[in-house]
Amino acid sequence: MQTSQGPVFWPQQQGCAQRSCTGLMFWNWVANEILLESWKPGVHLQAFADDFVFVISEPTGAILKSTAHEALAVFKG
Repeated sequence: MQTSQGPVFWPQQQGCAQRSCTGLMFWNWVANEILLESWKPGVHLQAFADDFVFVISEPTGAILKSTAHEALAVFKG
């Protein structure tokens, strides 16, 4: 992803088998649980297909970094 400070990369560490017989049911269960989470103001979680993305708005880079770490900690559960 391109940012004002240059590109940012997030290595993929795990995935899910596509077209598995329980894949959709498991995905819906996981997605529903995390999408029902109450996030602090300025933190939005979006899901598309089998991906999640956080959209976070904060006034400074330091606060953004802290908020992102907090959101990821909740997301990882």
